[in-house]
Formats: sequence, structure tokens, C-alpha cells
Amino acid sequence: MHNILIASVVLSLNCAPIVAYAMPEPVPAGQTDKQKAAAKKKKEQEKAKAQKAKEKEKAQREKQRAADAKKREAEKKKAEAAKESAKKQAERDKAAAERAKAAEERAAAQAKKEAEAQAKEEKALRDYQRYQESLANPKTEVISYFNLGFRLGYAAMMDKFNGAYMGAGTLNQSNALQQLIGGPGAGLNVTYNLEYGHFLFETGLDFRFLNSTSAYGFQVKRNDKAYPGTEYHYWFDDMREMRNMFEVGIPVMFGAQFSRYYFLLGAKVHYGLPLGYSHKGQYDITVNDPALLEPYGMGIYDLKGETNQKMEFKPLDVSVAAEVGLDLDEWLQKQPDPKAKKDKVKPGQRLPFGREHIHYRVALFAEYGVLNTNATPKANPIEFDSKAVEVARTNTLLAMNGDTKLNNLFVGAKFTIQFEVPGKQARPVPPPASYAFYSIVDEQTNKPLEKAFVETRGTESGKIAMRSKQIGPKGFRQKHAVGNFTAEVTADGYYPTTFPFAIEEVGSTEYVTIAMRPLPVLRIRVTNKETGLAVPATVLIRKSGAEEPAYSLMTDSTTGTTRQMLDEGPKYSLHIAQMGYDTVDMAITNIGDSLNIQLMPIKKGEVFIVKNLFFATNKTRILKTSEEALNDLYMYLARNPQVRIKIIGHTDSVGKDEANQKLSEGRANEVMKDLIERGIAADRIEAEGRGETQPIDTNDTEEGRQNNRRVEIEIL
Repeated sequence: MHNILIASVVLSLNCAPIVAYAMPEPVPAGQTDKQKAAAKKKKEQEKAKAQKAKEKEKAQREKQRAADAKKREAEKKKAEAAKESAKKQAERDKAAAERAKAAEERAAAQAKKEAEAQAKEEKALRDYQRYQESLANPKTEVISYFNLGFRLGYAAMMDKFNGAYMGAGTLNQSNALQQLIGGPGAGLNVTYNLEYGHFLFETGLDFRFLNSTSAYGFQVKRNDKAYPGTEYHYWFDDMREMRNMFEVGIPVMFGAQFSRYYFLLGAKVHYGLPLGYSHKGQYDITVNDPALLEPYGMGIYDLKGETNQKMEFKPLDVSVAAEVGLDLDEWLQKQPDPKAKKDKVKPGQRLPFGREHIHYRVALFAEYGVLNTNATPKANPIEFDSKAVEVARTNTLLAMNGDTKLNNLFVGAKFTIQFEVPGKQARPVPPPASYAFYSIVDEQTNKPLEKAFVETRGTESGKIAMRSKQIGPKGFRQKHAVGNFTAEVTADGYYPTTFPFAIEEVGSTEYVTIAMRPLPVLRIRVTNKETGLAVPATVLIRKSGAEEPAYSLMTDSTTGTTRQMLDEGPKYSLHIAQMGYDTVDMAITNIGDSLNIQLMPIKKGEVFIVKNLFFATNKTRILKTSEEALNDLYMYLARNPQVRIKIIGHTDSVGKDEANQKLSEGRANEVMKDLIERGIAADRIEAEGRGETQPIDTNDTEEGRQNNRRVEIEIL
């Protein structure tokens, strides 16, 4: 019992709050249901108000936190931007420092290079002066060269046949044809060259590759053993034999050199290494059958010739050889001064070793084999199998008989590089180069021109001392000999100028400053008079009395401007005939004027003729020569999208009225079709043909009829 009481007390204490929450609040005595509902509603309103205030406070806290976060983020970005800006500024400063350092290094390198060049020129001048002082009784010396030569040209293997080609009765020699075509040849030689005064000697190793083609035409007869009396005739109209040969030889050449020119004559002994021969072509077969009255053909067959078959040659091929050429040192190497009084080196002679020891030659050569090189065993060029009608195989035509001769020919051009071996005596020292430093400036501003062209000639000789060169603002330094010269200068926008100057001392530099007088410039701007917008138009400028324009200019599509420099003296006139605008003709009174030309657009209802629009005779097809006129018409419509037009075709009176009407309609429709294909909307164009009903000139002359055959545009 005692335990039960204790448990009851504990349960009552624990359950009391729950019971109190579940039970409704006591209602004061005397309240009605309406009062109860009002009290309950008020309580709910207060509770909702408290909840709303709580939510508002929470939203304000969230808003404040977001603002604080945004502020922190902005400050962070600002700090990062400042950091990045500082980093970029540091990088820019570093790059600027590196550029400045690089510029200093380039300037130092350039200064060093110029100092080295100046030192080199001064040394050359001292060497030349010492040579001039020590020059006395120069002796002829032996000069040795090692040559590397390259040859390209025409090669031919000329075969000569004796007697019947394939034996009596097998080849109709009277119908045989032979044509030498030849082919390319190439050669390489490694030789030793000796020069003593004017005398030359050369020997060494010579390699050459020869390729030659010959064409043959002949007839071969063959009897059919299975059908006695039946004969096969083989007709070869164009059988081509291609032969290749590689040879190794030894040249022995003698000759002489005079100034820049030289020649060599001698012989070359070669050992031939045949690479082989090949055949190609076609042949016809005709059959003479005793059972038939007329021979019949079996058709045309491709020749199944042998390819790259080996030929045999005699061991030695002896050729007579000739070579004529000139040294290129005068153009490719530094040359001595031919006017120096004590200088014994003549123009075109080799320069001394130590200055330039590589030399260049170019020549024409010819090599002809004087010995028969053919050693091919005798064989029929055409062979057959007993059971087949077609040709089974071929042999080289050099095997037709045992006495066929073969001689080789090789002609062409040769380029040689020579490596000079110094002789015992010192070679003459050429004078150091002299220079002219050209600067081209504007006469009015004295500023250097961006681009000018200068050509210099010797004043007395008239020979070119410096071919036309482009000179920019930095000027140009050119080698010259001592002497008097005249510079001819041209530049866009300036009058041509000649300027005489002289170089008086060896090794000196003459500074040549040439002032150019500007040409007057005619400037033209073309605009629409009503809109003020630029008009891309063709501007023709004619000289007085001339029918053809001297200049045809096109104005810029954006600015409507163009410009042209005109020669002084002639009188000029200006002509503009732009599609969709009135024509302008005016005289040009001052070639330096700036002209602002306003074109008046053609108004609604006005009609103009399309010039230079051509059709095929009596057809609607537009000729290609009309492209410019069609493009002008298209551009006019494209620039004026509000304009609608009618295309009207006209003809002359030649022909029937009905045909002319149909022709005029077809031509107008073809022009409309072309414009639509170029992109003009179809609803902006109408087409109409009026035949011969509205002539503008007489139909009694060709010129009048040509004027009547026209296409007009009417602005709608």
C-alpha cells in the first residue's frame, strides 16, 4: 500500500502540466460566446503581430548580414584588384625596363657593329695603301682551284643503222622511219683547275646521266605456219625507245681566260654504266588471207615492251668537249677600283685569297662522242611466240644488226663553284670600297620621305652604277667607285629629280641629300546633293582634245573621295556619268584644287539610258562585257532602297514588228532577272518591251540603228 501511494504521487506530479495544457482556460463568470470569440481573436492577432515582428527582425538581421557580406566581398575584390593592378604595373615596369635594356643592348650592338665595320674599312684602306707602296714588278703566279660543277641540258643517243634492220623479207626498210627526240641530261664534275696567266688546265672526275628517246616507225611481216599462205603484217607508227646511261669519266681540258671570259677545249673519256631501256607505243595488225580478196585488220594493240632492260656498251666512250663561259665575281664579289693608278687588278679578274677565295662561273658546254659505244648483241627488235599473234616481247633497236652505231651528245649550261688555293706570292689587294649615303627629303618640310626610288649612273659613261633601289626614312648606303655620278630620283607625289655628285677618294663616304619638290594633288569628293551622303562614282579625267580618258578614278564608297596628281601644262576636263544621277561635265582650272561635286538624283518619272549594255545579235542573252553596267545599276538600287524602276527595252526597225516587240520584251526581262538574282526585290522592278515604236535616231544608218537598240530605266 505504501508503494502504491508513492507511485500515485509521482504520476500526479508528472502529468499535471499535460492536463493543464490540454484543459481550456477557465472562462470568467458572466462572459458570453461573442466576448469569448473576440478575446480569442484578439489573442490570435497579438500572437500574429508578435510573429510578424519576429520575422521582420529576422529579415532585417539577414539583410544586414547580406550587406555586411557584400561589403566584405567588395572590399576583398577591391583589395584583389589593387593587388592585381600593382602586379600588372610591376610587370609593365619590368617589361619597360627590359625593353629599355634591350634597346640599349641593340644600340650597343649596332654601335659595335658600326665600329667593327669602320675598323674593317680602315684596315682595308691601310692594306691597300701598303700594297700600293710596295707594288713593284708583279710576277705571274700559279693559282690552283678545286671545282665543283653542275650541268643540266639536252642529251641524245644517236643511233645509226646499216643494212636491213631485221634481215631480208622481214622489214620493209623503205617504209621505216626514225626520229631522234632526245631527253634531259645532268652532270656533276669534281676537278682540279690550274691558272697561269691566261693559260688554263683542268682535269679530275666527271659524272653524267644521259636520257634519250627515239621514235621509230616500220612494218614487219610474219607468215602463219598453221595456215600456209596467211601473212600477218605489223605496222609500228610510233614505237618509242627510252634509253638511260650513267657514265664516269676523266676530262682533260686546256684553255685560256681573258678578263671575265674563259674557254676550255679537250676530251673526256667515260666508262658507261647502262641503266637500261624501255619501250612504249601501239601497233596495228592486218592479215592477208588467201581465202579473202582483201586484207582485214585485227585492231590496235598496246606494245607490251620490256621495261628497264639492260643494254651493253663498249668499255670506253671518248667525247670531244668544249666549254665557254664567264666569271661571276664581278657581280657576286667585291671588286677593286679600276681607276686606281697603281692598281694592277683589272675589272673581272679574281680577287686575292684572304679577301674572297670562293669564285663562281657560268658556262655553255657541248660534248660529242666520237667513238661507237654500242655493244648490244644482234637480235630482232620484235619477237613472237609461235602460238600467239600479238608481239610477245621487244629488244632494243640497237640490236637490229651487229653494225648499229651509237654516239652520245650532251649540251647545256654549267654552273661551277671554285675553291681557291693560295699561291706562293701575295695576290694584288683591291682598293677598299667607297660609299654614297643617300637621304631623300621633302623640299618644303626637309623631312625624309617614306619611300623613294633612286637609280645612279656614271656621269661620263652613262652606265648604271646603282640599279633602282627603294630608299626609306633611314636612308641607304651604297658602294661606289671613285668618280662622278648622277642620281635619278622618283617618288609618288613628287616631281622627278636628278642630282649630280662625286666621290673623290678611295674608302671615303659621300653624303648625298636630295630634296624633292611635291606635285600638286587634285582632290575630288562626290556626294548626293539631296542627302549629302557619299556617292561611289567613276570619275573620268581627259586631256584637252583627247577622246580617251587620261585617268579613270573610283571614289571611296564611305567618304566619296578620290585624288590624282596631274602633270603640269595640259588642260583637263572632268566627266561623271553615274547611274541614277545627272551627268556632270566641267573644266579643271587648277590641278591642285579640292573639288566638292554634288550629283543630283534622277527624279520620279525621269528616264535614262543604260550605257554599255550589250546583247547577242537578235537574242536576249546578255554579253559578259555588260558586267560593269549591270553592277552599276545594281549598286544604284542597293543604295536607294526606296526607288522602284521600270526596265524598257527598244529595238531598231530591222525585222518584223512582232519579232522586234518580242525581242525588246525578252531583253528587258533578262535585265530584270539579273538584278533579282543579284539581290534586288522583285516588287521593285517592272519590265516592258516597246519594240521599234520609240526610236531616238534614224534607222537609215548603222550608227542610228545602234542608238535605237537600247535599254532605258524609268524611275517609278
